[in-house]
Amino acid sequence: MIDFSQYLIKDITYSNYLQQWILCVAGIILVGIGISIEVMAKLITTPGEGLVLAICKIFPVKFGNTKIAFDVSLVLISIITVLIYIGHLEGVREGTIIAAIFVGLIAKQISKPLKVLEDKYLIE
Repeated sequence: MIDFSQYLIKDITYSNYLQQWILCVAGIILVGIGISIEVMAKLITTPGEGLVLAICKIFPVKFGNTKIAFDVSLVLISIITVLIYIGHLEGVREGTIIAAIFVGLIAKQISKPLKVLEDKYLIE
């Protein structure tokens, strides 16, 4: 999904803030869909999703909720670290924070119809 997404947006350029947000939202949606497919298909995951899956296996929590909490925690750690070492916020902006919240929400929403399809085709 990363390679496919990169192929889709490689020639896209932006010149203003609205265009940056459009690309950010497109990226958030594609990443959310990719993570949902990756997890539902039980493929080898990236370390971030692998840790979330491990947490979900140990504790009775849902992947989508845990993914959001994990991503938000990483963003908070980044913000704190940057403030401690640089003294001002740099490198973490509104897109990072929105992505931390919405990638998990989109993965959670996409996994519902994928689960129905999986159940339908495994049963029949």
